[in-house]
Amino acid sequence: MVRVEDAAIVRLEKGGKFEVLADPDAVLKIREGKQVPIHEALAIVEIFKDARAADKASLADIQEAFGTEDIEAAAYEILRKGEFHLTTEQKRRIMEKMRNRIIETIARNSVDPRTKLPHTRERIEWALKEAKVKIDDRPVAVQVDEIVKAIRPVLPVSFGTTVLEVIVPAAYAPSLYGRLKGMGKLLKENWLANGSLQVRIEVPSGSKVDVIAKLGDATRGEVIVKEV
Repeated sequence: MVRVEDAAIVRLEKGGKFEVLADPDAVLKIREGKQVPIHEALAIVEIFKDARAADKASLADIQEAFGTEDIEAAAYEILRKGEFHLTTEQKRRIMEKMRNRIIETIARNSVDPRTKLPHTRERIEWALKEAKVKIDDRPVAVQVDEIVKAIRPVLPVSFGTTVLEVIVPAAYAPSLYGRLKGMGKLLKENWLANGSLQVRIEVPSGSKVDVIAKLGDATRGEVIVKEV
């Protein structure tokens, strides 16, 4: 839960003024379609007419404006649609986190088309500066496409996926099965007679090396991986 002093006021005009005190990061995540528990999104689970004056909205006013007395449902609508303003420090922190998420997204999902190897965070950071990329508070998915186009003249970038054929020894198969699902998209799975697990998994090209390394670490190098 965000502290009151770190919260931003999110205001929605809907047959009157309604405000909540929210974590700026949570507001952006919710607007990207992510699920954030209300107690993590709000400093105080209340709806106000004037948050600075701690003047709470009545249930009757909430019912009339939102069609429900459910505080959480009304608060989510305010978080999704309301206007909010950040302090200079809040803006700086938000933009730094957004920048990091964009760099991580590009690094995880892309490769250098010349070498088929992923770019390092440092090279992507350099490309952003070289191309004078401006990052804003729109969802990461919306910005990434624009940013990749902007940096391609200085850093060749190719997005795509790689399919890996993986055989996990029987001793590690049960514990690794769930982790494999989190590493990519399972296209095919087969439990072999000796208890080993054979799968085909589709992973973002940029994370291929990382996935192989994690599988190697988890099986003490006994995993068999080949690119299909």
